[in-house]
Amino acid sequence: MRFRPTFAAAACLMLALAACSNPADPTQTPEPEVAKTTKQTPGPDQTRETRTLGPSLSPWEGPQRALPGDEVVVLEELERMQDRAESDGAWGLGTGGGRSARRVRSGDMGPPPPSSPEAAKASKEPSNDSIDKDESDDSATRLKAGVDPTLKASEGSLFARKGADYVGQFPLEHTDVKAEISGYIGATTVTQSFTNPFTEVIEAVYTFPLPGDAAINDFLMVIGERRIRGIIRPRAEAERIYAEARARGFTASLLTQERPNIFTQNVANIEVGGAVDIAITYFQTLGYEDGRYEYYFPMVVGPRYIPGAPSKDSDDAERNDGGAKVGGEGVSPNTDKVPDAGKITPPMLPEGMRSGHDISLTLDIDAGMAIDQDSLESIAHKVQIESVSDQRIVVALTDADNILNRDFVFRWGMNNDKPVGGVLTHRSDKGGFFTLMLQPQLNPADKDVTPREVTFIMDVSGSMNGLPMDASKEVVGKSLDTLRPGDIFNIVYFASGNGQVFEKPMPNTPENIEKAKAFLQQRKAGGGTEMLAGLQRALKAEHDPAYLQMYTFFTDGYIGNEAEIHKTVQENSDAARFFAFGIGGSVNRHLIDGIGENGRGKVHYCFPRDAKMGERAAKTFYDMIDSPVLCDIEIDWNGLPVKDVYGTVNDLFAGQPIQLCGRYEGSGEGTIYINGRVGANYITIPVHVVLPEQEERNECLGAIWARKRIADIEKQLLAKPDDKQLEQQGEDLALEFNLMSRWTSFVAVDESRIVGDGSPIKVMQPVELPDGVDRAGIEGTMDGKPMSIGGWGMVVMQNKQGGVAVVYLDKGREAEQAGVEVGQLVATIDGVAVMGLSHLNGLLMQTSGKVKVGFNIPEGEAHKIREVEMPQP
Repeated sequence: MRFRPTFAAAACLMLALAACSNPADPTQTPEPEVAKTTKQTPGPDQTRETRTLGPSLSPWEGPQRALPGDEVVVLEELERMQDRAESDGAWGLGTGGGRSARRVRSGDMGPPPPSSPEAAKASKEPSNDSIDKDESDDSATRLKAGVDPTLKASEGSLFARKGADYVGQFPLEHTDVKAEISGYIGATTVTQSFTNPFTEVIEAVYTFPLPGDAAINDFLMVIGERRIRGIIRPRAEAERIYAEARARGFTASLLTQERPNIFTQNVANIEVGGAVDIAITYFQTLGYEDGRYEYYFPMVVGPRYIPGAPSKDSDDAERNDGGAKVGGEGVSPNTDKVPDAGKITPPMLPEGMRSGHDISLTLDIDAGMAIDQDSLESIAHKVQIESVSDQRIVVALTDADNILNRDFVFRWGMNNDKPVGGVLTHRSDKGGFFTLMLQPQLNPADKDVTPREVTFIMDVSGSMNGLPMDASKEVVGKSLDTLRPGDIFNIVYFASGNGQVFEKPMPNTPENIEKAKAFLQQRKAGGGTEMLAGLQRALKAEHDPAYLQMYTFFTDGYIGNEAEIHKTVQENSDAARFFAFGIGGSVNRHLIDGIGENGRGKVHYCFPRDAKMGERAAKTFYDMIDSPVLCDIEIDWNGLPVKDVYGTVNDLFAGQPIQLCGRYEGSGEGTIYINGRVGANYITIPVHVVLPEQEERNECLGAIWARKRIADIEKQLLAKPDDKQLEQQGEDLALEFNLMSRWTSFVAVDESRIVGDGSPIKVMQPVELPDGVDRAGIEGTMDGKPMSIGGWGMVVMQNKQGGVAVVYLDKGREAEQAGVEVGQLVATIDGVAVMGLSHLNGLLMQTSGKVKVGFNIPEGEAHKIREVEMPQP
């Protein structure tokens, strides 16, 4: 059963109602400043230079017009309660004691309390069409704010105010990122600092992203002076260890992988006022394109659209010997299409609120050769750059740009005309490992005369509303201009439904291009993201077999059924090429990278904050579809003892390097030959390779190779989803190399003392709305709208700080019989703290049988949670 907001509240609520339209105020993203270069005092043997660098102002920055919100019915008494709820624990949880406990609101205490003459007058003047006069006195009696008007803002308050924003007190206080780059290998340590600002022992749950190719092989939990290194175990075993430790009152942590780029951090039994730090270390090979390296760090999991029908079957499968579910309970229930939806849909912060969670990031780059200072570019953040030497720089995120709502991307190039690349090796008791990267200098091929049919597949769903949609229109429009005269094209679009601009592919004529651009200008975003149906429409549409088929996606990738898309692309890749443009400040790279990888194509990322976005995208699109620069790649290893090689093996597009990662036995030295076709000509590229018997450096190469091998196994599983042997190979490999994977997890337990009674309140860390995404466009957003829980005879509504308040009770029904009162806040569902109305909706959809519901009961300046048992809603 799905719970939806109800607007037929006029007669049902039997309360004084006031209709209002409440569109968001226009906002403006400030232009990042570019400070002048400043000289620092040089060290004894080098000169250091520091400067500030930030992204240029994009045409899409500046005042953004919010779409008018739906007209909703708002209770005058509830509005007063909303304004005062911050002094009553707005999420329904009491606070105090922790490092964050002193973030309290000061100043304005809001409008008059419900007991004031003004409020009394307002409550006695209901609109004529919104109250049942036969029961008006009774309903007025039952409508009470539940807030003591004399209660002062104190250290028990859940929210503080910073400027115009509310700052919430949540478990995750800070994330610190320290990355070291050596050549084209990166090592990153992410430290998450959790605290407990509440008055009860908690379990913190945080859903967060990391790069999809990250080889995570170290996990450390720090509690005061105690350091507990995590162990890697099969996922089910790790979850059981964690659940047992939680039930025994031990502080424990668990890291699980939900997607290659989405992870869940659970930290159980954080004591009142306590602090726990979690350090995660991973390695990766860097991206390289058009002569520049790229370091990328994702910061937020965007709101996923979840297709399919809700499924209860997977709930029981998630339970373990500890008797409670492990992992996140998000805003979406598990479905038949996305059986783990609850773990990839974290609650989102209410509008106008900050979580208090910020980030610091330092990037130490040792390039091994002179860095081109003019090539340095921070795409979406303001940074300070310290030049340590001609080949080493240190990049730091500024304090003014530390909100986790968009990806961090930094690029740099070299002062070198020679091809960039090289071979790195490592030898251990697990054998020899190597990685090779080469940027070949190729003469342009003769133009391919094969005519092309290009199908643009546009995401016009609600999450694209605002900056992403504007950016998508610009990118598609500029891409249309790069088509050759002999090409034909069409545009397929999808949201909850789908359609196409032309009945069949049309020639590239000025008239047809004009019609396509007119569609782009008129099209608005909204609805769900049924990407699979859109892709299937594009594949089944009329096509001309005489043309080379090319499909190009334009999307933010905010879906939960990535595997279905990857599988469909893979199944159709023999007859076509698939490309993808990821558009937005924090897109789903797992989906988008997989389209290019499984579709024998290429991907490109467009950042709305990037002033050069359209120019870059148009060039990339032209290079993509103009044909690969090196095709049919084969490698002659010339007798060298290599095996299990992964990386570029098919086609190479303009600006891309050849990247290989493999194993070797024994030792050897010789020349390998990379053979391929440039246009109609076949070429051979010789590369000298040394595979040493001994090499202690580059220890991370074993983990990097194993991660590449696991990715290959996951790709094979798209075609063989029930192949248990493949899955076992993946699990065994991850255990051998101490790696995170879909089959393995890190777990750490502090058995030195017992904290709490083994039943901590689970608090989900809410995440930021991704930069540029219009909140009104996200399907399922329920802020400011009443929701009826019919099975309980209760109507609830979200207040300004994200708390969920009871605003109406049916007389004699389940909720009233259980002692629930109007004005109380819904604090927990089955022990999970409620983080807003959408989260409550998702939690209720995941329940089966009777439900334990916790309500916030104010007692002076303290707050208690009273649990009642309710029937299945």
